[in-house]
Amino acid sequence: MDKHNVHNAITESLLSRYETAKWAAKQAHEAATNKESVAENKYDTFGLEASYLAHGQSQRVLECEKDWLVFDKKLPVLFAEEDVVGLWCLVALSELNSTNPITKFFFISPCAGGLCIDIEGKPVYLVTTATPVGKVLFGKMLGDEVELAQNGKQTAYEITTIA
Repeated sequence: MDKHNVHNAITESLLSRYETAKWAAKQAHEAATNKESVAENKYDTFGLEASYLAHGQSQRVLECEKDWLVFDKKLPVLFAEEDVVGLWCLVALSELNSTNPITKFFFISPCAGGLCIDIEGKPVYLVTTATPVGKVLFGKMLGDEVELAQNGKQTAYEITTIA
């Protein structure tokens, strides 16, 4: 899997998420400032609720913009096979002790943890160093074995690629 393609796909996905957040914030703002949102009595809280939603959406826009800019301004960092897993690293894990081994791809990211990008028909999961998966992978090397919790049980994997 090409690291540049992964980085570009993540950047595009974050930009799309940012654009969607801007649209949602605009819709929430329009609902909050619409004349139909004016309270008709003391129990009518639609306008207040709409203003809370608009505020929350504006905060989400700022977060999405920050995430997108982090990737947009950063060139892909290439790791050598002898390097340890760190920020901006693409890691491939192959399941051990399985008759039909599964390969999983993780991108160690400074932000946007939990995002999943489909690249070449394979999911790439963004994880931060604060997540359980990020903590397990951070500092490991090619060939190391790691265990990840999956569906309530521990599954063993081997690090097969560091990019």
